[in-house]
Amino acid sequence: MVKYDVATRTAAIMMSVFGMEPRYISDWTGIPTETVKAIYNRAIERGFDPSKRPFTLIDAYVADATRTGRPRKQIPALETAVVAKVRRDRYGREKTCADIASELLDISATTVWRVLRNAGLKKTKPTRKPGLTDRMRTDRLNWCLEHQHWTLEDFKNVIWTDETSVILLHRRGSYRIWRTKDEAFLRSCIRERWKGSSEFMFWGSFSYDKKGPYHCWLPETAAERRNSEALINTWNADLEPKLRAEWELTSGVRRINLRGQTPGKKPIWRFTTKTGKLTRSKAKGGIDWYRYNTTILVPKLLPFAQACMVDRPDTLVQEDKAPAHAHQHQQVVFDMAGVSRLLWPGNSPDLNAIEPAWPWMKRYTTKKGAPKSRADAIKAWGEAWHTLPQERIQQWIERLPRHIEEIIRLEGGNEYKEGRGH
Repeated sequence: MVKYDVATRTAAIMMSVFGMEPRYISDWTGIPTETVKAIYNRAIERGFDPSKRPFTLIDAYVADATRTGRPRKQIPALETAVVAKVRRDRYGREKTCADIASELLDISATTVWRVLRNAGLKKTKPTRKPGLTDRMRTDRLNWCLEHQHWTLEDFKNVIWTDETSVILLHRRGSYRIWRTKDEAFLRSCIRERWKGSSEFMFWGSFSYDKKGPYHCWLPETAAERRNSEALINTWNADLEPKLRAEWELTSGVRRINLRGQTPGKKPIWRFTTKTGKLTRSKAKGGIDWYRYNTTILVPKLLPFAQACMVDRPDTLVQEDKAPAHAHQHQQVVFDMAGVSRLLWPGNSPDLNAIEPAWPWMKRYTTKKGAPKSRADAIKAWGEAWHTLPQERIQQWIERLPRHIEEIIRLEGGNEYKEGRGH
């Protein structure tokens, strides 16, 4: 039964005294017609005289009547026990009402559901966050401590870069449609699911002031692979004499001491990956250091960074720790171009301003249905990149100082709501 407050019941009684019909009183107060009559009659039974002028309504006349029925099982101790079982750990939050009821005994699943709802709890999807090891938390905390005094002006000097995978024939996010019960299997009411859908990688970059270049990765052809081997051999031919001279100098200094030549077998120079030889993995079609260097770094990213340095001389390029970025040859290329890099902690999308761009673009490119071919998808992603508002990019960058504060507070954790805050 619904309980009505004292003011509402008082208004219903006064309207009845002045002769207003119960159906009109119901329209004004929201109290059912029969309930209006019951409230008025109960007030008279308790001593209220509607003919007496001036009439007086005291609390005893309008107080809620004692309710009958089975006593409530939701005593405070039981409510506390139910909520505690749910909040104990992640597995407790996954339990059904029936599971909790069976553990507590002498309580129904419906009562458990009612207790949880009254406590403001409801079953919903868990918040998705990257998993963090202790080492990752330490790296994130140290990075934030080093940059906690950075202002927004400092972050405006950063060029943010990243890549994301694009799955064809897949629409981003869940959605609902309007249909009747009998229309469940109409073609317009079916969300198609495909097997073996191909994908490609999309790379992009931007700064606070402007959007940078982007690139859609395609599988490497056999001819491109052969050309890369020839070019790498040329690089190694130029690189080996320099590295060997450095090795001989370092090795010779290491073997000299006050007593003369150090005993033992004399080291022999071998040009391998450990001594600086440039090689590619045998896996085909992937994005390794060579493809990133020749497709992104030299022709696109570094020229964009140099152009940004005209207005912002302190421009930095942010890159994650992917193998293609962490290869020792990439730092040589950055040094030759006169561009500095921003070291970045791994597994930290909340510290990379470009990460929110990927959900936005995936929703944008699939809002009218997922592209059905790679060519259509590449075209759609290019249009989405040009459409991406610069104001939204600036909002993503402006929230980084707050994220750093939250990560320091959580000692490297990511258990917080991302965004600029209030």
